[in-house]
Amino acid sequence: MGTVTQAFGAGRRESHDSSGFYERFAAPIISKDATVAPHVQRDRIFLGDAASMTDRQVAENSVALVVTSPPYFVGKDYEADMGQGHVPATYLEYLDGLRDVFAACARALEPGGRMAINVANLGRKPYRSLAADVISILQDDLGLLLRGEIIWQKARGAGGSCAWGSFQSPANPVLRDLTERVIIASKGRFDRALTRKQRAKKGLPSEVSVSVDDFLDATTDVWEIPSESAKRVGHPAPFPVELPQRLIHLYTYKGDLVLDPYMGSGTTGVAAVRTDRHFVGFDVDEAYLGKAARRIEKEKLRLSDRDQMRLPGVSLPALGIEDTAADPFESALRAGLKASEVARAMLEEAGFLLTGEKKKLLPGVEMTFEAEDRNGTTWYFDVTGGFTTQRSGLSRTDAFWRALGRSAAVRSVTQAPLVLLAPDLPPSTGPLATALDAVRGTVITDALGLLDPETRTTLEGYAVGR
Repeated sequence: MGTVTQAFGAGRRESHDSSGFYERFAAPIISKDATVAPHVQRDRIFLGDAASMTDRQVAENSVALVVTSPPYFVGKDYEADMGQGHVPATYLEYLDGLRDVFAACARALEPGGRMAINVANLGRKPYRSLAADVISILQDDLGLLLRGEIIWQKARGAGGSCAWGSFQSPANPVLRDLTERVIIASKGRFDRALTRKQRAKKGLPSEVSVSVDDFLDATTDVWEIPSESAKRVGHPAPFPVELPQRLIHLYTYKGDLVLDPYMGSGTTGVAAVRTDRHFVGFDVDEAYLGKAARRIEKEKLRLSDRDQMRLPGVSLPALGIEDTAADPFESALRAGLKASEVARAMLEEAGFLLTGEKKKLLPGVEMTFEAEDRNGTTWYFDVTGGFTTQRSGLSRTDAFWRALGRSAAVRSVTQAPLVLLAPDLPPSTGPLATALDAVRGTVITDALGLLDPETRTTLEGYAVGR
């Protein structure tokens, strides 16, 4: 059926039959296939080109998510040997290599499985949109369903990489790179093959791990995540663990298989371990295989130590969370709670009477909750951040200063006690901790972590005037 624009409300140039335009492009492949194959290998990294992966390594229709950051074509240390061995000599050769790898990954994806490809656009002499080329490969060559494009903001204006060109002059100003792209595509269908109920019945992964706050955050098309240090990770172009971790939470169930065809320093493997998923990876550089394996094992040990040292969880009976042996963050996730919902329950359990929500005290300034303690004194509570997989709440520099700015504005119109509540507080040392100590007892009464076991006791004390 042709695509014809409507004459009503359209200018003369828009009122035409555009069928011919769309016929130039190959249609994506739509399928009702719901075949999900078992994993043949788990938690392994293979030496070799992912384009040559076999069914004994990764079975067809067995992967829930492909998440990767392909090697840059230029500008990184590993391009010094361009044209030698596995390093492509030309950009077209580079794109051919990507196409071969992505085709192998598409074969491995289960129906409805997703690809999330992180790319940085190339150069300024001239500029080349690698994102556009990857989209063309996924959509036009492989017939995948394009789902969207995430802008990963790595830094703000003062940072960023790229030469100035001509500084403070129109002669040759150059745009500086503060962002990269993550291209999302799916295989054959928009939804995952099989419903959660069907998956559970077949013994397939079906448990969701994304929180409400994280889901709302992750379904925007701009993600602000600081970049990773190449020196710390030991790779010329690492991406931060928070990036694949967020993608894994959003697009997969616990126990799903995640594939990275360019495993590099093992970032995707670390994210998979951290989120209770399985991983399979490939890399052509044997040295990176060792680095990646050691990094992933280190993460497993860290998680094991954390589990052994875990404090008793925060019980929230008012919201139906009784699993006090579980990690409080996991408990909140399982219940699908927002940070503000946890805060409300904690305040009510502590003995506060809520008298208002989203209380506007000044134009553009509102507090999450207004409440009275048992003596009738009015308190204000400002909830910052949510239960997200990346840095949240008062541990984020921008959120911290915004919260303090709101608090200072509120303090100009009332001397009522004001408490900041957040899933995460700043690290115990550093400039944010110093600033927080300076305003406690003056601008704010206190700042408390929602998942800190001591917070309930502190709030109970405040509720009775202690």
